[in-house]
Amino acid sequence: MSSPHDRPAPHFDPARIAARQRQFDWQSLQAIVHRDPAARGLASFQHAQLPLDAGVLHAAALQLAQHGSTVGLVTGFCAVVGQQVTAETDGPPGALFLARSLAALGIEVVVISDRYALPLLEAGCDLWGLDRKILLEFPFEAGPPDAPARTSNAAPFNVQSDRWVDTFFSQGPGQRLSHLIAIERPGPSHTQHSLAAQASRRGAPPVERFLAEVPAEHRDVCHNMRGESINGHVAKTHRLFEEIRQRRLPITTIGIGDGGNELGMGQYAWDALVEAIGGDPAARIACRVATDFALIAGVSDWASYALALAVARLRGGDELGRDWDSVGQRDLIEALVTKAGAVDGVTLRHEPTVDGLPLDVYLQPLAELRQLLGFAAARDA
Repeated sequence: MSSPHDRPAPHFDPARIAARQRQFDWQSLQAIVHRDPAARGLASFQHAQLPLDAGVLHAAALQLAQHGSTVGLVTGFCAVVGQQVTAETDGPPGALFLARSLAALGIEVVVISDRYALPLLEAGCDLWGLDRKILLEFPFEAGPPDAPARTSNAAPFNVQSDRWVDTFFSQGPGQRLSHLIAIERPGPSHTQHSLAAQASRRGAPPVERFLAEVPAEHRDVCHNMRGESINGHVAKTHRLFEEIRQRRLPITTIGIGDGGNELGMGQYAWDALVEAIGGDPAARIACRVATDFALIAGVSDWASYALALAVARLRGGDELGRDWDSVGQRDLIEALVTKAGAVDGVTLRHEPTVDGLPLDVYLQPLAELRQLLGFAAARDA
């Protein structure tokens, strides 16, 4: 397989990007990403006959293609299986796919995660010839997973996290960042304050309903899809996104999710997300952290694939993506499982499946995205 550095990055012209984007069938791209084979609800949900994120893929891809220079990718969703903690098979494949494509386009990339997902990212870098130096480990707060500094996201317990964030933006690659993208990364749930602060809602926030449906211990913590708090096993990468907003840094943020509990999903009103997710435990898992663009997919990786391929085409990298295919992704996911201990986040089994989907089903949208965008499809299977 070709390294992303084997071929020169294409020269891109903003005017040509603007012209090219009019040639894309964005509605069909979005429909592929919104496929919902596991019937999880969020991707297939429609309000007024439109998905929650109607048009966002188009807008995010265009903005990234026109302005991307240094991009940070945040990924990794922990899975707790008995006494073992590892990372899910959804997230790292999409982040690595996006990292490779952006690097091939001449964009500087850093990938940020905690120690549970780092082995997956290292295995992916080794497989694809990416330099491990692009990987950054976000630290945990001191103590075991049940220590107050790990189980709470309150300001007094964020000392080490905030120190790392400050260094990242003042001395590290954060100084050069144009974009920060979260891909299937858990984020803390809502509080009464975050509910009231949401700008995406029409009318008054449903405070009484929120207080009745979300117990105090489930506010401002990260959850898995089962509604269990996993906060003690999630490094506080959400502080990166909060600091960008609080400091008003000129960095565009993008969040990608498929269950509503991921960073970025706070862009949508809590009550809208609860309706879209449906049933228990929707009310308590909805993430409060918003991003400038929030992409929803049936599987989070699919939105990463669509974003990467669309940006490559917009920037004129048509030939660069000839190896970015289903065969390569199959090899990657198998390596993440066999070499780095990844598990399926739905089944919690140590097997090469993603969100309960066999690889043939999971990889089909990638093949269709490539075909729709005009990439060679010889190895897509």
